[in-house]
Amino acid sequence: MNICLLSRDFLPNIGGIASHVYEISREFVKQGHNVHVITFKSKIFENKYEELEGIKVHRIYLPNIRIFGRIFYAFFEFIKLLSLIKYENIHIIHSHTTIPDDLVTIFIKNKCKIITEHSSRFLLHIENNMRIPLYKTILNHADFITGPSKQLTNAFIKLGINKNKILFISNGVDINKFNPHIKGDDIKNKYDISFNDNIILCPTRLTPIKGTKYLIKAIPIILECNKNIKFLIVGDGEELIELKQLANKLKILEYIIFTRKIDNIEMPKYYAISDIVILPSLREATSIAGLEAMASGKVLIGTKVGGIPHIIENYNTGLLIPPRRPDKIAEAIIELINNDKRRYRMGIKARKRTEKNFSWEIIAKKFLNIYKKTYLKKIIKIVN
Repeated sequence: MNICLLSRDFLPNIGGIASHVYEISREFVKQGHNVHVITFKSKIFENKYEELEGIKVHRIYLPNIRIFGRIFYAFFEFIKLLSLIKYENIHIIHSHTTIPDDLVTIFIKNKCKIITEHSSRFLLHIENNMRIPLYKTILNHADFITGPSKQLTNAFIKLGINKNKILFISNGVDINKFNPHIKGDDIKNKYDISFNDNIILCPTRLTPIKGTKYLIKAIPIILECNKNIKFLIVGDGEELIELKQLANKLKILEYIIFTRKIDNIEMPKYYAISDIVILPSLREATSIAGLEAMASGKVLIGTKVGGIPHIIENYNTGLLIPPRRPDKIAEAIIELINNDKRRYRMGIKARKRTEKNFSWEIIAKKFLNIYKKTYLKKIIKIVN
């Protein structure tokens, strides 16, 4: 098949959407399909085109001007998409961000159009009855819609979208890149972490919806039971200064390492040195970071929100806790820190679960199955 993915978010960005689009594109190529990605470039003189592991990447300049930049990008994205449809015989158009990607596809006729909505912001808008007419218009024109959490797919149904064209498909993980055999001693040396310390890893964007402040509030409770602990918070965001101030106020700053942003290629080592990985999120799709932790053979603590309960089997591959509860975070971490054998057993089961259910190869095949069925229905509809 000739597939075109539209995503304003892509490499070199390292977020969830960028990773998702890159990984499924790479798997499509491995499985013999012709794959184009239309995405952004931040500098006007950067290359317009590159090939990345067989993926044909077309870059459109995205000016850093909030409204004008989106309009500019959408116009040239539309022009590029028309060109690919004409000269590359595109069968499937799969868009990944509401504006501009999904919006652009409204103006494309007689092509098979798939939308994947990833955003927790979308959920917030639906809960607050914001942009409802826009979302209905965009989603209704798609031939099929997927979301990486049941919370998202339920929101589509709440909007009145035909449930027969909605499917939950989780995010995935590279089970070769993230595995239990990686070593990370150099990371311990980098941050001067004692080899006797237990390491609690929190890989997340530092934004309010990720709930990191509740982890920090839990730390004084944890330290009452065990002071040989370091908390490694990997990520960046607008909440960084506030979180540091909170840690300083609680007099626990010496137990926390804020690494800022780390390239994904380095992340296997960070999982390797961790004893426990935690996601204290208030909203979350099927967390790629959570899957990376599990593929690395680590026990995962996650909140009962979004797609997290889909990946964690409670008390089997990890622990599920309520959001916004520092006491429950502390309780779960203390319980696992005090039981090495249990952590090890749960980590093994977590690895097996990712191998069976969440490899990108498996996820890509689910999308290809949708593509083929939807494309066939579109052809029959056009012929009739």
